[in-house]
Amino acid sequence: MKMRISVIVPVYQVEKYLSRCIESLLAQSYSDYEIILVDDGSRDGSGQICDDYAGREARIRVIHQENQGLGPARNAGVRQASGDYVVFVDSDDYVAEDYLEYLAELVERYQVKLAVTGAALVWEKGGTKRVVSLACDKEERLSCVEALTEMCYGKKFGVSAWAKIYEKSLVEKYPYPACVHEDLATTYRMISECPAVAVGNRAGYYYVQREGSLMNQKLEERHLAGLTAAREELEYMRKYYPEAVPAAEFRCGLKIVEYIPRLLGGSRDDKAMFRRLRTEMRRHLWKILRNDRVEKFFRFRCLIICAGYEPTRCVWKSVHWLKQKKGKEGY
Repeated sequence: MKMRISVIVPVYQVEKYLSRCIESLLAQSYSDYEIILVDDGSRDGSGQICDDYAGREARIRVIHQENQGLGPARNAGVRQASGDYVVFVDSDDYVAEDYLEYLAELVERYQVKLAVTGAALVWEKGGTKRVVSLACDKEERLSCVEALTEMCYGKKFGVSAWAKIYEKSLVEKYPYPACVHEDLATTYRMISECPAVAVGNRAGYYYVQREGSLMNQKLEERHLAGLTAAREELEYMRKYYPEAVPAAEFRCGLKIVEYIPRLLGGSRDDKAMFRRLRTEMRRHLWKILRNDRVEKFFRFRCLIICAGYEPTRCVWKSVHWLKQKKGKEGY
């Protein structure tokens, strides 16, 4: 029997990108779905765009609320969802025509509560576009422990709320917190409720890299909620899934490594934040170095962070230049 899917789109200050996102959802090959647009207190024209589409399309409903953040916006959509399964799409991204159809196929083929598929990174500048696929080579069914492990390593899939389909009961049981990195704080708990997870091999979700996005902002205290979530995830694995502990240790190191590009300005604040992250890295360094699944270059980057600010700054700028040259990073 065909499942009904609720697609929830949190919307905030994205009038430049929103129509493309909505149009990609309206073009789906799958038939039984609804779109819930959650206008989270946008001050630009995003709210009006939502209303205009809802006035023309019966499949679209709109929720307007005061700004509460990405997590509460997702939760608001879940409360109004009529579907058996839920899919989240960020309002500055877009999806392939068969995106929902493929996710539904994964659920039915592997009989799972949660399925994930690949994504593609998209950089746009001056009328040109660069797309890098992050899809896996093959479909597979992972056990709960395997899925938790692979999620932490981020090779087959990551923690992001998007590029996944969830049985509605999962997102009802584990609502997103009102903080940044709300998906990191939640996804592993949802997976822990699943005997198995299906992993797809298509890059049907297009993750647009834009300068104003959260992950490209200057690092502030509130952003360290991601590191707190990674620590909580590690403690959870120690208590319930010891086989996944090495992967969760890696996740803590990875979170620190991901913060570094936002600390390269050389300011006093940047250096002070770096020192805090270096102290945290030293707590995980030995276990990361002993982990055979961790690539040598990642181990090197962790060591460099422990060496100090200037060596780290030099290495990261060199890495950025090399990735750009090889077409693996933005403009």
